[in-house]
Amino acid sequence: MQRRDFVKLLSIGVSGLFIPAGGQTHRPDAAQKSSPPKPGYEGIDRLLKYVDPLPIPSRLQPVRKNKGKLEYKVRMMQFQQHLHSQLPPSTLWGFEGKYPGPVIEGVVNEPMSIEWINQLPEKHLFEIDTTIHGAMPPTPSVRTVTHLHGAHTAPENDGLPEKWIQPGHSVTYHYPNQQRAATLWYHDHALGITRLNNYAGLAGMYFLRGEEEKKLNLPAGPYEIPLVLQDRLLNDDGRLIYSASSMTIKRIAPGIWGPEFFGNVPVVNGAIFPYLEVEPRRYRLRVVNASNSRFFSIFFSDPAIPFSNVAMKFFQIGTDGGLLPQPVELTSVMLGPGERADLVVDFSGHEGKKFIVSNYASAPFPGTGMDESPMKAAPLQQLMEVRVTASLRGKDNSAKPAWSVPFERLQTETAVKTRDLVLYEFLDAQQNSHGLKINRLGYDDPVTETPKLNTTEIWRFINTTDDTHPMHLHLVQFQVLERRSFNLQKYLDSGVIEFSGKVRLPEKDEMGWKDTVRVNPGEITSIIIPFQGFTGKYVYHCHMLEHEDNDMMRPFEVMP
Repeated sequence: MQRRDFVKLLSIGVSGLFIPAGGQTHRPDAAQKSSPPKPGYEGIDRLLKYVDPLPIPSRLQPVRKNKGKLEYKVRMMQFQQHLHSQLPPSTLWGFEGKYPGPVIEGVVNEPMSIEWINQLPEKHLFEIDTTIHGAMPPTPSVRTVTHLHGAHTAPENDGLPEKWIQPGHSVTYHYPNQQRAATLWYHDHALGITRLNNYAGLAGMYFLRGEEEKKLNLPAGPYEIPLVLQDRLLNDDGRLIYSASSMTIKRIAPGIWGPEFFGNVPVVNGAIFPYLEVEPRRYRLRVVNASNSRFFSIFFSDPAIPFSNVAMKFFQIGTDGGLLPQPVELTSVMLGPGERADLVVDFSGHEGKKFIVSNYASAPFPGTGMDESPMKAAPLQQLMEVRVTASLRGKDNSAKPAWSVPFERLQTETAVKTRDLVLYEFLDAQQNSHGLKINRLGYDDPVTETPKLNTTEIWRFINTTDDTHPMHLHLVQFQVLERRSFNLQKYLDSGVIEFSGKVRLPEKDEMGWKDTVRVNPGEITSIIIPFQGFTGKYVYHCHMLEHEDNDMMRPFEVMP
């Protein structure tokens, strides 16, 4: 039985508490402690919006330059930070003691090295489910491994999930930066607890810059704004907690894995409901969806009638793997976890106006199609406010997004092999998820995908579940070929693919290089991938972190 079928049997208004067979009620509780809320705080539902400025992550500085290579040191630390001025400080983990971490900047073809240093305490912030793969004893509860998402690196520098380090240890990774300029990001990837480490705050952005991008005269300096989109869960006294979502109840007790996580507040650059003051000119917004499970479809709405209208169009100029062939004018942009969008927004002519950065993506995504459901999470329709109230400090000399760049469209006839990768979710007798797999295999099963170096392959993701899965491949950038619906029941019964709809080409904003692709339920999504540069072991997985942790992640090995 699929989730969409089972939920129709459920009554509306299921309790948000996890009640096991014994009848004892477990209330969500975090390992961290915090002081009481500030005076005037009246609960999460009455948290004031747009009273705190948007934090802008600082740029990380190198410690030295050795033989032409920049060297960096990045510490993972525990600290306290205010997520909102009405709330007590939250205990977090972060790179260089910041949430999100500092922006790291690289230059195309200029190598760098980063020493990732684990200075975290021995006790985790959140309770760990020690029954899932990678987290079983005697594995230490606190361990980290940093993956530079979107980077083209040798396998020993990739941040493979099992290559974690404990507190008091460090590892140095080398990044050749031999790829297109792009918006990358770095985050924890430790096997079995990726969802918890990222939720604790271990994420940051990495801008790889190049000459092609520089020639376009894009908004820069204070007019280039990183936006790290996430959601977090606060309890009634304002404390940060982690409690996953189930299929039959709204929350699962801490320490028990659940298939998804949805928070009750949006967080942008580490702040809940922030505001950004801008000048009436063009800005470059570099956006990453760094949430555990939540999708964002963002647009600009009018504060007078928020969420119900589109108040301004914008241009998307780049995606995961860098610049699009030409800018695409949009009213909204959809981002699954792990995806990035490089945007140019023109605020000129809007002096004195305010806009709400809004979101209309449901949770779970794409949702059950029911208006009321015990599976449905808070939609988080408003994320932040933009105020066009700053004085123009000088003429806007940035170029209008009306250019094109050279782009090679891969041809299907160049592929030497087509692989089918089937996405499954396994349910128990009570219709609770107890894991997700690819081709019915888990992470430790033998490698079955062995592409050869300097060849091109087509991979078809066949989605038999009710979720849209953002599938991410390490090492490579690929292009989306098509999506097509199919007869799911016939496939489950006989293994025969019977297409039931027309070919759907990728959206205009997906026509560039990608490393993460949205795979919709009941569809087969095809991508074409060149395997270049390095041989060795890498991984591909769903970037919904709860799925990745149990067990929708598989290795692949690039062969000589």
